[in-house]
Amino acid sequence: MEVQVEVTPEVFSDRIRALVKLNEQLMNALEQTLGIRVSVSLVGPRSIQRSEGKAKRVIDHRPLE
Repeated sequence: MEVQVEVTPEVFSDRIRALVKLNEQLMNALEQTLGIRVSVSLVGPRSIQRSEGKAKRVIDHRPLE
């Protein structure tokens, strides 16, 4: 499972070490809260599509067989 997290322009910088640390902190917090290990991808500001109307909470990318 992958969780995409938008970060603010101040955080989304060229400081790779800070981004790696934030990514690890988010992965650990999600594991502690959810009880499962998930992959976290940090994405730029305003890069996740906004929904019009009812919010989509989960997008399932598993192939249907």
